[in-house]
Amino acid sequence: MTIQIRALARDDIPAAFPLVHAAFPSMVLTEDAMLWRHDREQTDDDRRTLVAVDRSGAVVGFVRTRAHRREGEETSGITYLMSVDPAHRGTGVEDRLLEAAERGLVEAGAVTLRVAAADEAIQHGGPELRRVLEEHGYERSESDAILGLDLKDLPDLPPAPPGAELLSWADYEGDPRVLYDIDRITAEDEPGPVSGAPQNYADWYPDIWEHPLSDLDVSLVLLLDGTPVAITCYVSDGDTRLESSMTGTLREYRGRGLAGHAKAVALHRARERGFTRAFTGNSLVNEPMLAINRKLGYQPVGTEDLYVRPAG
Repeated sequence: MTIQIRALARDDIPAAFPLVHAAFPSMVLTEDAMLWRHDREQTDDDRRTLVAVDRSGAVVGFVRTRAHRREGEETSGITYLMSVDPAHRGTGVEDRLLEAAERGLVEAGAVTLRVAAADEAIQHGGPELRRVLEEHGYERSESDAILGLDLKDLPDLPPAPPGAELLSWADYEGDPRVLYDIDRITAEDEPGPVSGAPQNYADWYPDIWEHPLSDLDVSLVLLLDGTPVAITCYVSDGDTRLESSMTGTLREYRGRGLAGHAKAVALHRARERGFTRAFTGNSLVNEPMLAINRKLGYQPVGTEDLYVRPAG
């Protein structure tokens, strides 16, 4: 069977979307979001998307990569969203996608290579990818718990903390910079080797604020006595499913239940808008956020692991 590995073309997306969507049943994704990401990648040298195509031209595999560059730090690269058609799993497609992803990251200057692989419930084909990674010299470095919540099981809203007021992200349409500031500062305390927040506002605005999956009505900012101090933000498919992308409180305001209250209100708001399922991911060492999610009724779906090895 002849398999070609090449860059994703825009015309591939109608076939690639159902492949990725089926492979990651807990992930929020739409075809429009894939088209948006593809168009942005054309001017972003640090991101690449590859597909595996069989002799007939059918897309049978998919993977994304990103090189992370930070001033004063070595460049690292991550490979994620590995999706392989069930009929082609274990036939070497995973190996070839991985090797092509690694080559691109090394060319981009990556010194350390990381790959995300998950339990079968989270990533169909994930256990096979784990086997491939171990054969390629990767070692598991850390794990995230993936949690799911049926929104009909949400507990009642707790009383609001004294002095708390909630506004939607959409209320900051004219100038969302204060949201960026909280996102950037709180992301610095997120467990893991690579911060989830862009380094500067010029990156954050198109990548987060303008992302087609960002739900600015469900995402909230909590003001304490008029000062913005906490955020909880979500991506959604605009239909039934949403996913938490960040929840954080400025350091000096932690321990007061602010993030938990904001998240509870956001989930109730989502249910009122017709959403039925919510997902989130937390590092297994992030006990404060795991406790918040347990209190909200989230249940474990599975584990996603990050595998690492030096390049070269």
